Amino acid sequence: MLQMILRKMLNNRWLVGSLLLGLVVAVGLMSSIPAFTNGVLQRLFVKDMEEYQRVVKNFPGGLLVSINQDIGAQNGAKVLAHLTNTLQNDVIPSLSAPLLDQVTVMRSIPFKAILLDQKEESPETGILYSMSNLDQHITMIDGRLPAAEPVDGIYEALVTEKGMMDRKMVLGHLYELTASSAEDATFRVKPVGVFKEKEGNDPYWFAKSSEYNKGFILNEDLFRKTILEEKNLVTAIRYYAAFQYQAFQFTDKEKLVSVVPDLEANLMQFGLKKSDLSFQFPVGSITTKYDEQNQHFRTILWSMYVPIFVMLIIYLVMVSGLIIERQRTEIAVLGSRGAGRAQIFGIYFVEILILGLLALLIGPYVGIQLSKILGISNGFLEFVDRTGIQVKMNGEVLAYAVWTVLACMFLLLISIFFATRQNIVTHKQNAARMTGQAMWHRLFLDVLLLLIAAYGWYSYQNILENVEKTTEGSMVMSVDVLLFFVPVLFSLGFGLFCLRIYPLFLRGIYWLGRRIWPISVHTTLVQVGRASRQYQFLMVFVTITVAVGMFSASTARTINLNAEEQVFYQNGTDVRLMVNWASDKPFVFIHRNPNMQFEGAKIAPEPVRPPIQYEEPDFEQFQRLPGVEHATRVFIHDMAEISEGQKSVREVRLMGIDPKEFAQTIWWKQGLLPHHINDYLNVLGKKPNAVLISRTLANKMNVKEGDTVMVGWKRIRPVEMIVYAIVDYWPGWSPVGPRSSSSSAMEEKYLMVANLPFIHTKLHLEPYQVWLNMQPGATSEALYNGLVQNDAKPIFISNARQQLIEIKNSAFYLGVNGSLTLGFLLSMLITFIGYVMYWVLTLGARKLQYGVFRAMGMSFGSLLRIIAWEQFFTFGVAFAMGMAAGKLANMLFLPALSLYLHAEKQVPPFTITSAAEDEWMIYSFVAITLVVGIGIVGAILSRMQIHQAVKLGED
Repeated sequence: MLQMILRKMLNNRWLVGSLLLGLVVAVGLMSSIPAFTNGVLQRLFVKDMEEYQRVVKNFPGGLLVSINQDIGAQNGAKVLAHLTNTLQNDVIPSLSAPLLDQVTVMRSIPFKAILLDQKEESPETGILYSMSNLDQHITMIDGRLPAAEPVDGIYEALVTEKGMMDRKMVLGHLYELTASSAEDATFRVKPVGVFKEKEGNDPYWFAKSSEYNKGFILNEDLFRKTILEEKNLVTAIRYYAAFQYQAFQFTDKEKLVSVVPDLEANLMQFGLKKSDLSFQFPVGSITTKYDEQNQHFRTILWSMYVPIFVMLIIYLVMVSGLIIERQRTEIAVLGSRGAGRAQIFGIYFVEILILGLLALLIGPYVGIQLSKILGISNGFLEFVDRTGIQVKMNGEVLAYAVWTVLACMFLLLISIFFATRQNIVTHKQNAARMTGQAMWHRLFLDVLLLLIAAYGWYSYQNILENVEKTTEGSMVMSVDVLLFFVPVLFSLGFGLFCLRIYPLFLRGIYWLGRRIWPISVHTTLVQVGRASRQYQFLMVFVTITVAVGMFSASTARTINLNAEEQVFYQNGTDVRLMVNWASDKPFVFIHRNPNMQFEGAKIAPEPVRPPIQYEEPDFEQFQRLPGVEHATRVFIHDMAEISEGQKSVREVRLMGIDPKEFAQTIWWKQGLLPHHINDYLNVLGKKPNAVLISRTLANKMNVKEGDTVMVGWKRIRPVEMIVYAIVDYWPGWSPVGPRSSSSSAMEEKYLMVANLPFIHTKLHLEPYQVWLNMQPGATSEALYNGLVQNDAKPIFISNARQQLIEIKNSAFYLGVNGSLTLGFLLSMLITFIGYVMYWVLTLGARKLQYGVFRAMGMSFGSLLRIIAWEQFFTFGVAFAMGMAAGKLANMLFLPALSLYLHAEKQVPPFTITSAAEDEWMIYSFVAITLVVGIGIVGAILSRMQIHQAVKLGED
């Protein structure tokens, strides 16, 4: 039986290969979800640890266990032995990360240190320390390492360089250490060496060497033998293990989070008090926040993969349908000759099982490679040469693959199950009824899908209206889940509805030109019109794939464009920076209790200080920086005041600009203002005392164009300015913003724009920002090097290009750009494969018809024209339907992205966009597909022999 199945698969190798390809792609896509998610979150996990190290100045891969106890409370030697055994045998191996270094630090009780050469006692405190493997991590400045045994009863020790200078030590001098808190606790210590830390970022030094400035570091073996075991004078034990944190996996969250609680429970069970224990394990705390991110990112991928899954399901159903259609006669004959339905079903079950196992072997590795490709995406259809994400095969990837194979097998076996219900008589009857309506039309599936899509659109409209009515600071509203699915359902319903009226469309064309159509067109219209049901699955497939491609492209372009516009609008230009200005600003001395006064004393009033005088740096140095195309001065004061009569508003942003240079430097999106922004700048440039104000400020003050206002700020006398225009938006300014850095509530922001020379002349000269417009291709590295060479030390810098790179490297944008790019490319690839496969198989099935045409005297060219027209009226019309469905889906449902991205009050306003190059790419693909398809069909027809085709007796 197996041999028969394999022979049957070999005879239908084109169909079986196409089905296997669909299964492999489906399994690969599903496998890529956990692989890509884990890879992206692992990258973010490592970046968070790197950021922690940069900000906190602490090594994130370190595990520090500190035990502090009173003298004699526990046997220190037993405590250290238990701690060391637990860490080295249980904790460290369980973390499965390379161990960079480890160190055990022990500290004795504090002693009173007396320099024996002096008659008077030294008031300083001395502490004895021990550090494991210290000699491998220090550089000796003077002297030598201490001996491992007392020399004539004297303990040799190391001291730090700073400790030696602070205590004015001399190597070789003797110190006597005594402690009243312990009996027989007198030691003579002699410093014999001075050390410093080795150069480089050595994780061994979890605590800086300056911590040991007041101590004496003994040989480890000597300390353990005497201070720990014999005297039991150790009050603090610290065990530190430094791991290569890049090897930690966020998927091991439970293990990483449980390290500290398990250790604490273990040590408390040993007899230590909770108050005596402290732990530091940054990785554990960093890992805890990834549960929510993991779930959120998987939701993003699932929502983005939905169109691809729908497309793959249709592809698999189409291919399995072609297989069953081609073998339906064979199935019916087997049933008529006595084969049971179970036997027939078993044959095809084994065939699909073989394909499923092959897909299970190949698919997960395809998913891994897809994940790597997605990891280097930098935008829609954009890939960059950078290190990809770290992806690996694991149990979760295989589980996704197994469930996908089972689901696909179930889907394919459904059609086989229904096919086994027919015998040869019912098969011939159904074949004769192919001109009737398809099942989805009889069930009005197209109407149902369009109604669901209409509900999704209606839900979106209601949610959008409710969002606009919500008060500031309210929680973000949830979005109907259908909004992620309805574009695909709409495209499918639209395609099915078009196919419902498609036969009427063909009849209309036939009737309009029935007297003039050439034989090729006439034959095609009759063939396709009478057997339109035969082509419908192909047309649905093409419609949905083209629509998915268009929607994926527009979604990606919209998301990326809005992200880019937000970054550049908020920044105002490519780069903003500010350098420190020389001034006569006095130094500020901070006292612990500045308000503390003696009883009865009078509080003197705060003296009125004159405005600080600043010295403006050379501005031309910024214009000469590498890669700078234009530069301008922009003064920003966020605490300005404006008044008009009895009305006044504080905390207004005053922006002073040079209008001409400002126009050359800024980034601006056309359409945000009623007129071109240069018109406003021209007005500002003509009148020195002109001021532009925001509409929020105009409404607050109830002022209009032409009104005179007073502008100034604290300790600066206000001057008169005339309002020349009111603006809704301005580069680098948002009309709404958070009330504070710690609050999510939003409030109106106010703006005034004036001439910078007027501000400097009439108000006051204060430091301004420098805005830079960079040349295309200019690098940030060259700019920063130029600043260093000019000895310009920015106290503030904001680089829009770098911000955009960070955004595109985030998990959300990696997932969006990767999955939508994948969806677009796969839709084109699967369309091509499905199209070619369909027509090759159709040509084989209609070999008799074409042979009869040739036998009747039809030329090869006429036959080829029939094929071309047939493809135009099927594939061409389906492509047009797909383009129409995609454009309508973009128009109706892309605005839902504003809810998905929480961009209802985004500045600049959320914009729907699509790129012409994407449509041209689709047009080019369709043209290539048609040319290739006609070429393949023509090549097959040219090799067709009439005497092989015309075998009427076998029909």
